[in-house]
Amino acid sequence: MNSFNWSKTFSADMSMSVGSITPDMALETCAPVFEGFQVIVLMNGWLRSRINDARPFDIADPAVFVVLARGRQLGYDRMEAGTLQRYVRIGIDAESAQRNGIDFKKIAASDGPRLHGGDVDVIRLPLTPKVKAIAMQAFTCPVQGDMRDLYLAGKGMELAAVTISELAQETNPGLVHLGRRDLERLWYARELALAHYQDPLSLHELARRVGTNVNKLNQGFRQAFGASVFEFIQRHRLQEAHRMLSTGAFSVSEVALSVGYAIPHFSTLFRKHFGCSPSQLTV
Repeated sequence: MNSFNWSKTFSADMSMSVGSITPDMALETCAPVFEGFQVIVLMNGWLRSRINDARPFDIADPAVFVVLARGRQLGYDRMEAGTLQRYVRIGIDAESAQRNGIDFKKIAASDGPRLHGGDVDVIRLPLTPKVKAIAMQAFTCPVQGDMRDLYLAGKGMELAAVTISELAQETNPGLVHLGRRDLERLWYARELALAHYQDPLSLHELARRVGTNVNKLNQGFRQAFGASVFEFIQRHRLQEAHRMLSTGAFSVSEVALSVGYAIPHFSTLFRKHFGCSPSQLTV
């Protein structure tokens, strides 16, 4: 398993972690959810998450996830083999967060797409250039020695402040209520999209099969899963390509063909998504 992880508890009420991991085999974890306020910036990655016994949801890149947890809750995560995960996380406990002006009620009532609600709110936001720049500064950390912790603590607080500001500005007038039947259709559409990812169904065909129209499908898909159907399929194809290349058993051309891309287009998309060329994983 290729991994890098830096984690630090700066005080009794604030912690931060920066990491990169590519598991050799599927990895499942179960741990208490951090009680309080978290910002998680996922630059690369995909995992299936679940809180207590609720329906699972996807944490997928690139995105920012705001998590508000009240009381003791259990979180379950599953990472697939060969899936690169790069992240920066800042956590501030509930008392300190509210003492520093982080309004849980206001954040919980925001319009951002919600992956989970109740005792744990998980809100997905787009990864803006400003947030990405702060996360990359924390990830690469140009400061060493005694000043490293001070630098990273400052970046963590900056990340929290900018994210809250962007959340307050986030407007989503197209947000609609998704009923049980709507969600069932969307999960069925998701299953079909994954089953046909190598040769994707057209939006019209996918909408026809699940019993809705193209506009409702794309709007609902983005609201439920944080991406359009096209973006979701492309992300899955690239993650599958990364997994295959990480095994060392396939050439770049074999992987490109397997996930349904022409080689030049595949290499361009792969580099843009993961920050390296596919050939670098076969060395």
